[in-house]
Amino acid sequence: MHLTAAISDISRGSIHDGPGVRTVVYFRGCSLRCRWCHNPETVSQRATLMYLKTKCIGCARCVESCSVHSVRDGVHTIHRELCRGCGACANACPTGALRLACETVAVADLIERILKDKPYYDASGGGVTLSGGECLLQADFCETFLRECRAREIHTAIETALYVPYENVERVLSQTDLFFADLKLGTPERHRAYTGQTNERIVENLVRLSHENTRLIVRIPVIPSVNDTEEELSAIAEILASLGDAVCEVELLKYNPLAEGKYRAVDSLYTPFAKEPQTDTQMGRIADTLSSAIGSRYPVTWRK
Repeated sequence: MHLTAAISDISRGSIHDGPGVRTVVYFRGCSLRCRWCHNPETVSQRATLMYLKTKCIGCARCVESCSVHSVRDGVHTIHRELCRGCGACANACPTGALRLACETVAVADLIERILKDKPYYDASGGGVTLSGGECLLQADFCETFLRECRAREIHTAIETALYVPYENVERVLSQTDLFFADLKLGTPERHRAYTGQTNERIVENLVRLSHENTRLIVRIPVIPSVNDTEEELSAIAEILASLGDAVCEVELLKYNPLAEGKYRAVDSLYTPFAKEPQTDTQMGRIADTLSSAIGSRYPVTWRK
């Protein structure tokens, strides 16, 4: 119970990360660098300072508290190469314009926090979902925390990109009621071009997980002109057709174009792939294409 983990946020009252009302714990650190990532503040396991310019009133209290900040001619600059993630500037900021997207939590402390919502879990069939970043990079903590949840009859779920050693997956198998596993692209080199890594390890882990005695939902983030092409959909369908009986659903996720503000907040380059999410008609066509290719083995759905 003395294990600790680096997390970026805890979101209460979620209804999109598993059955019922859920608490989602976002872990820090990720092995991939997806160009469409909508949580850039979680990619590094190190503390990430976020600066929300619209909330800044120019009081310069951050400059007084920490040398990584400077204000000249009304322009606020963060010298990120000097930042140690101490949080002094965020604590001094009166408006919340500065936020340190990192917290170190112990198992016992996290259990205490999620138990506040147990009546909602019990009433709705909800529970706790571990997400990220990539939560399975901190598998020791996840295993212990999930065991404590199960001991309290709390439903458990994991959201993972599966770019981890399979031993990390095995650590949490017996403590996890539901897995959400991402399948981003079907062809290895295109996967590398857009995420920084090929997909061989992910596909191998996905196939192994799909043959375990668990429930698995495969999620495909649909990125315009990236993985919605005929070639990619064919390659994705081939992978889906190879999966085992643990798969209960394939869920398509519409493109999220709303992350630009987060990228500005962490001084990272934002890559737009479209101005709007796909229409239901477009998603329906993609779902039909995949369903036809895999013989309707698994239902293919999307969130409207």
